[in-house]
Amino acid sequence: MSTLHLLRHAEAQWQAPGPGGDHARRLSTRGIVQARGVGEHLRGAGIELILASSATRTMQTAEALGLGVPIWSSDAIYNAGAMSILEELMTVPSGCSSLLVVGHAPGIPALAHALADGSSDAEARALIAYRYPPATLSTLTVHSSWAKLRTACLVSARIAPEPG
Repeated sequence: MSTLHLLRHAEAQWQAPGPGGDHARRLSTRGIVQARGVGEHLRGAGIELILASSATRTMQTAEALGLGVPIWSSDAIYNAGAMSILEELMTVPSGCSSLLVVGHAPGIPALAHALADGSSDAEARALIAYRYPPATLSTLTVHSSWAKLRTACLVSARIAPEPG
C-alpha cells in the first residue's frame, strides 16, 4: 500500500514580469506562507519524493514545504491534464511508498476526482467537489503499484487556511 498526495501549487503572482510568461510566475508572499503551512501539515507523513511541474511556482511550492526530500521537476506536468499526470506517476520507482505531486488546476483536481474510488471519504470528496483553490491537498491510499495505478481511496482533503 502506498500514499499519494496531490497538491495544487500555492498562490502565485497574477502575472510574470519579463520573459518566461506563465511558466515563470512566482509565488506571492501569501503563497509562500501557504506552502510553509502545508509543509507543517505534511511533516511526519513519510513523503519520500516530490514530483513537481517545472513551472517556477510549483518548484517554489515544493521547496517551501521544507520536507527535505528529493524533488523531481517534470515539464510533462506543467498545465497537464489528469491523464498526463497519471502517466508521469506511472514512472515513479516501485520502492517509493509515499509520493507528493505538485501541479496545477485543472489537472491536479481532475486527477483527484478520477482516482477516487467508491470507498473514498465522502467528506473529502465533498470538500473538493466544486473547488480546489491554491495550496489544496488531497491524500489518497493506493492499493496497486504506481505503474498500475487506476483508482485509489481518497482519505482526506485539506484546503489551505487563510494566512492570519
